[in-house]
Order: sequence, then structure tokens, then C-alpha cells
Amino acid sequence: MTCLPFPDTKPNASVDLFCFNYAGGSTAVFRDWDAAFPSWLSVRPVEYPGRATRMGQPLVRDPQAMADLLIQELRPHVLRPYALFGHSMGAAMAYRVAVTLQKTQPPIAFFPSGRHSPTCQDPAKPRGHLDDAGLIEAVRELNGSPPEVLANKELMQLIMPVLRADFQLSEAVRVEYEATPLDCHIHVFGGDADPEVPVTELAAWQKVTALPCTQTILTGDHFFLQQDGPFDIMRHVICDALVDSFRTNAITAGEV
Repeated sequence: MTCLPFPDTKPNASVDLFCFNYAGGSTAVFRDWDAAFPSWLSVRPVEYPGRATRMGQPLVRDPQAMADLLIQELRPHVLRPYALFGHSMGAAMAYRVAVTLQKTQPPIAFFPSGRHSPTCQDPAKPRGHLDDAGLIEAVRELNGSPPEVLANKELMQLIMPVLRADFQLSEAVRVEYEATPLDCHIHVFGGDADPEVPVTELAAWQKVTALPCTQTILTGDHFFLQQDGPFDIMRHVICDALVDSFRTNAITAGEV
């Protein structure tokens, strides 16, 4: 079993962008991304166990166990320069994956989105302990799912175990005041109205890289990446940052 459920539609691309979704999500979060990016960049959504294409597999609540599993599954697919993108819980997972992979296969860039730095306490309130009604209300408050989905009882019965396990996993990520630095450029995305991660928290990502750490503040709440306007900006920023990384590292980038 692999954490990359979809075939690579751009086998001649110069760089892979491995994308890690937020709590309760799946690779469907990134279903339109690959077509939106240029031919030199292949978007590779990462699927966690227990959902979508991996339905039936045990859910993972321990962040390091999840990272270790994803690292094992990703390694055979790191065959060309790559970067990582992660939103919310996905950023925490992507950081852990990057820390290990950089020992032998370092990324050329990392894009955390809607998440505090590993060196900071989690500013979000805990939700993993909530009952079903409380979880649904929490997702409604975050604007994390359409109202018609939240009102669908049969669908929510399928989603609820995943959502609860992911919140528990995210909350199990402990602050690392001496977090391992990454040997790559970090570019952070945040929402100007994100109740989970105040924009003042984003600058702390500089503590986990000796290289430049830049940020883009977008209009929106915690799920700004699902809006067309913010996504268009993110797409341009990601492409520009990767081109700069190629130039800095003197990597042959084909059509980049």
C-alpha cells in the first residue's frame, strides 16, 4: 500500500510537490491542484490511513507513528527534486516527514499553511475529546465543511471517526523548543481571519530553518486554501519559490 493513491500524470516534471491535508480531510482536498500547476510541477497528494482510498485501514493517532509510516511509503517515490506542502495538521506531518527525509533526500522547499511553528504551543482549542454533536459544531465554527454535509447523518457517521482521530493526532503534537531545523527555504501561508493560527504566530517558522523564511497572508479563515482567490495567489507564490530554489541550488530544472 502506498500513501500516493493517484498515478503521476506528469512523468516528465522537474519537481514533485507532496501535499498533506488537514484534519478530517483526504486527497480530495487537492483534487484540482495538479491541473492548475504548470507542466514542470507534479502535485502528489498524500493519503493518510483510514479514509478515501485507504478506507478500512487503522486510523493513526500518534504523530510520530503517522510520520514514520508516511516516510516509509514515500521514500521509493522520491526520485527527483521535491517540495512539501501541508495545511493545518498536514503541515505538522509534512514537517516531521521533511526532518527525516532531509538526512538522505532533502526537500528544496517547504510550504506550511494554516499552522503554528513546531517551536510554539498550539493556539487552537482542543476538540479530540468532544462527542459527535460537539465535533460537528466545531467543524461548523471553523467553516470546515458545507452545511449540507454536516446535516447528512449517514455521511457524518463515516466521517466522524476520522475527524476525531485526526484532532487527537494534531493535539498530540508537542511543542519542540529546540525543533530540528530544515535545510531549505520555508514559505508560510496564513489567513488574515484564521481563528486557529493568528498571523503573529507565523514568523516563528523562521526558528526551524537557517535559510529564508517568508510568508504570505491571504484573505480568509482557517480554510482559505479552498477559496479560488487565495489559491491563485498560493499557486503563483509556490511556483516562484520553487523556481528560486532551483536557481539557488543550481539544479537542472528542465522547463522551469
